Amino acid sequence: MPVVSTPVADSLRITFVVDEDVDGNAISPPIKRTRSYGPIDPSATDQDVWDFAVALVALQEYTAETIERVKTFELVGA
Repeated sequence: MPVVSTPVADSLRITFVVDEDVDGNAISPPIKRTRSYGPIDPSATDQDVWDFAVALVALQEYTAETIERVKTFELVGA
């Protein structure tokens, strides 16, 4: 049976590295925190998503380790 995939929504996932505690002391090994933002329109270009992610990272206290675009599709059997 053929399957039809339809884009539903995308999201942006950013992993931050928390390398200091609230007092400014180094944490070893660093803790990673992942945040998701969305939904993002599936028709948005990768460059637009990247620019948005860079703007979000600039507002954060911690550095970003990874920036990912997660695409979600609905699968329907025809």
